[in-house]
Amino acid sequence: MLGECDVLEVKEGEHLAKEMEEKCDEPLVSGLPHGAFSSSSSMSGSYSPGYAKINKRGGAGGWSPSDSDHYQWLQVDFGNRKQISAIATQGRYSSSDWVTQYRMLYSDTGRNWKPYHQDGNIWFEASSS
Repeated sequence: MLGECDVLEVKEGEHLAKEMEEKCDEPLVSGLPHGAFSSSSSMSGSYSPGYAKINKRGGAGGWSPSDSDHYQWLQVDFGNRKQISAIATQGRYSSSDWVTQYRMLYSDTGRNWKPYHQDGNIWFEASSS
């Protein structure tokens, strides 16, 4: 699950340089169509990237790349810029398949990708189930 915060910019010279409207508990991914998700591979149609949503049991219960894919990636197209406040990961429903760590890259063009980093780290620990 990804959370969003709306950011309102205020012109310089006014009392506040930036004002944030807190709406960080709204999931970004839940309402997106299957077509907004793409991936390096999938085991089959039942494991396609469109099933990569928290608490969803559709298909095979989540996205799973093919076993031979050693450079797995999942991409989500939000349609426009979003400020992401949190990322939640979850294993595939009713299985022992889950990611243990991940990194996040972002792009405005879909071509030039930049790694997100926090405190110098580009790899993040995922949930353990």
